[in-house]
Amino acid sequence: MPAKPDYSRKTKWKNEPYQGERGVGGNFVHAGDNLLDKHLFVHRLAPGGFDWGPDASDEKASQLAIALLAPLKGVDYAVEHYHLFAENFVRRELTDDTWEIKRQDYRSDEYVEAIDGRDYPENTAPGPEDVPDLEDADLESITYAAEIALAEKYAEVLWQSGSRRENLRRLKAIWSGEEDPASDAVASGTLYRIQGLDIPSNARSTLVKQFDSMGELAAWVCYGRNHSQLAGISDASAKKIRNARPGFVQYFGGTEHIPEHDSREMSLSEMSNTRGDTAQQTFTSTLSEADE
Repeated sequence: MPAKPDYSRKTKWKNEPYQGERGVGGNFVHAGDNLLDKHLFVHRLAPGGFDWGPDASDEKASQLAIALLAPLKGVDYAVEHYHLFAENFVRRELTDDTWEIKRQDYRSDEYVEAIDGRDYPENTAPGPEDVPDLEDADLESITYAAEIALAEKYAEVLWQSGSRRENLRRLKAIWSGEEDPASDAVASGTLYRIQGLDIPSNARSTLVKQFDSMGELAAWVCYGRNHSQLAGISDASAKKIRNARPGFVQYFGGTEHIPEHDSREMSLSEMSNTRGDTAQQTFTSTLSEADE
């Protein structure tokens, strides 16, 4: 398992044609001059190897489908579609002892017709209910199929930007107390990657200047009120900030890890606005009293 997951699987055989051959020693699939990896780290179905044609077992045909799809389409696509590709292409189209598939074949009308509108066997990849809780998961050895299921299981509290497996490790570390997002510095790049925080760059700059830590910012976003009182934040941006609360929950790994918001602590910009409002109110009240 690679230390840093390569989701696109940019392997040296990505652009090479695939060639299958039945031999005395077994079934072999080459990508150029290299044997095609079984891709057991994506979804482990047939450690013994590949097979194709109508007599191939579901497991071996599926393992070949995963190995063919993952380098070109990515592991997520392979996990989602391998069962269709195995049944409707590997078993039905690869009927000879030798065959060759080129990259452009995946985009041909014949390929689309071969897997569209035929049988739809069960996808055996695990779902969220099939994987252990994150605290019990071994993130160093799980397959990508299990990783995808874990990410779906904890989607509401999982940071969505960057490497999925690293985000699962980060979430696990937050829950165990090894990592505290509240102490992270507020950076424009971080805010740009928070889901739902679609605010103008000048509004992001305002947040960077006004808050020292992500903990302070998240507390203000999730529990504060009247966000538009902060100078530099328009009513439209304030609404978008409120709508981005689920994104901050994902960054912190759950609402329980977001610090409490002290409404008495106000930034200089807020204080100046409030003092101005108070002065105006006092002046207006004085005029009213004088009229009376």
